[in-house]
Amino acid sequence: MRFLVFIILVSITLSASYIRWYGDYEDAHRESLKQNKQLLVLLIEKNSIKAKNLIKNSFMNQSYIDKLNEKFISVIVTKGQKGSYPIELLYTLEYPALFFLDKHELFLCDPIEGDITPKQLSKHLENCL
Repeated sequence: MRFLVFIILVSITLSASYIRWYGDYEDAHRESLKQNKQLLVLLIEKNSIKAKNLIKNSFMNQSYIDKLNEKFISVIVTKGQKGSYPIELLYTLEYPALFFLDKHELFLCDPIEGDITPKQLSKHLENCL
């Protein structure tokens, strides 16, 4: 019985669509230049339940995930982290915040700040891309 549950869980995990996140902004930027892709930057607060729920609800098993992975290199940046990222460019007072940048770090469209729902993100992508 446990083996059957294990197989079911593995197959669900393997079939799930999700964003492939980088944890370092500089690595993500280098990769975006190398692959000629845009940058998707999610700025979150450390240990935020809101951010965890956002990732689970808006960045897993949504219809737009494949499109995001195809067009963007995605990176999660934590507020106040020691690694370098352009804080003056990605400045916000509201978290989480989602920024859409080209490979040269220019804005493609306005960021989404605060509550980021799948419906809102899907609509934003239609207008932005």
